[in-house]
Amino acid sequence: MSDHRVLICDDHWIVRQAIRQRISELPGFEVVDEVAQGKEVKPAVREHRPDLVILDIEMPDVNGIQSMERILSRFPETRVLVFTAHDDPNLVRLAAREGADGFLVKSAALDQIRDACETVMSGKKWFPGYSRKQLEEDDELKRFLSISEREREILALLATGMRAQGVAEEIGIRPATVYTHVRNVVGKLGVETRTQAVAIATRYSFLDPDPELRLTSR
Repeated sequence: MSDHRVLICDDHWIVRQAIRQRISELPGFEVVDEVAQGKEVKPAVREHRPDLVILDIEMPDVNGIQSMERILSRFPETRVLVFTAHDDPNLVRLAAREGADGFLVKSAALDQIRDACETVMSGKKWFPGYSRKQLEEDDELKRFLSISEREREILALLATGMRAQGVAEEIGIRPATVYTHVRNVVGKLGVETRTQAVAIATRYSFLDPDPELRLTSR
C-alpha cells in the first residue's frame, strides 16, 4: 500500500519539525512538504495532492479556516486535521462545520498526533470529547461570523481604546453611524454592552476575513 501523503502547515519551524518527526515514525505516512504562510497552503495542495493536511489556524496572511475552505472547495477528497493553540469549543465547532476531519490542540501529547492521523485517514472523525450534537450547537463564534466587515472594523478600532468620535474620523463616517453599527453588533452577538462585543471580537481577531474570501456560517 502506498503511503498517505501529508502536508504540514504551521508558521513555527519548531512545530513543523516536531510534527514531521512524529509523522516519520508512522508506518504508511509520508510528509511531502511543509509551508509557513497561509497563502502557500492551497498552491502546495495543488502541487502535491496530499491525502492529509495538518493545518494551524493562526497563520500569516490567510488563517487556517479560510485555507481549509479554499482547499476543500477545490480538493474535497483531502482530509484536514486542524492543529492549533486555541483550545476553544467554539473554534472546534467552527472547524467541524467548515469541513475539518479532526481537531487537535498543540498542548496534546505527540502520541495523539499519531492517533489523530490514523483515525482521520481511516475515514473517521477525531474530535475527542465532542458528540455530534455538541459540534452542531449554535455558539458565540457563529454569531461573530455573522457581523459585517464594517462592523468588525469598528470593533477592532474600539478594541484599541479609540472612542466613537475617533473611529468615525478614522473610517470617514459620522459618530451617529458608529453608534448604530455598535448597537447592531450588540444585538447580533446577543450581548448587553459594547465592552462585551469588543471582547468577543478581540478573542477571534485572528479570524478577520481575507479580502478575497468571506467566511459564511453554515
